Amino acid sequence: MLAILLMMVLLLMPVYSEAAYKIYLKNGSVISGVSSYEKRGGEVIINFDAGSMGISEAEILKIEETKAPEIEFTPKERPEEKAAPLETPSPAVDRYARITALRSDLDSIDAQLKQVEDDEARIKASIDEKRGKRHKYNIYQLKKLESELEPLQQQLSTIQQRKVELLQRRASIEGEIRSLE
Repeated sequence: MLAILLMMVLLLMPVYSEAAYKIYLKNGSVISGVSSYEKRGGEVIINFDAGSMGISEAEILKIEETKAPEIEFTPKERPEEKAAPLETPSPAVDRYARITALRSDLDSIDAQLKQVEDDEARIKASIDEKRGKRHKYNIYQLKKLESELEPLQQQLSTIQQRKVELLQRRASIEGEIRSLE
């Protein structure tokens, strides 16, 4: 009787499908690959597979739920896998080499991230400097200022999207390193 009940419970359980989210920002950027999010005190905490970050709720246009891609679990047979390798490296050497490669990638991402953050700070300072003089301008000068600020805002948006991508890659690599260590 217990076996029948257990079988019925297993058959009636819904198939698990992981939800993912896309977050559309007011500046035109889209953040994808978000596994979950949480609203806290005017800020939205975005969780990725291997990390998280916070964004002001005022910057978010909308959050859209998407289905996570289905993963095929059946191994695909490849011709090169049929022939046995002459020498197989030990798992410890393989893991060490992978960790070394990941750390190298992480250093590269950190350098790129520093450059992106420097560019972001430079553009923000330029925007703030131009906006600081705003109170001295008449209506025509204000329109000219807005037209000058538009390309800077676009550059800033592109840089911030690149920063988000780098942070996602960095978190992913850090998670893989932790799992290998």
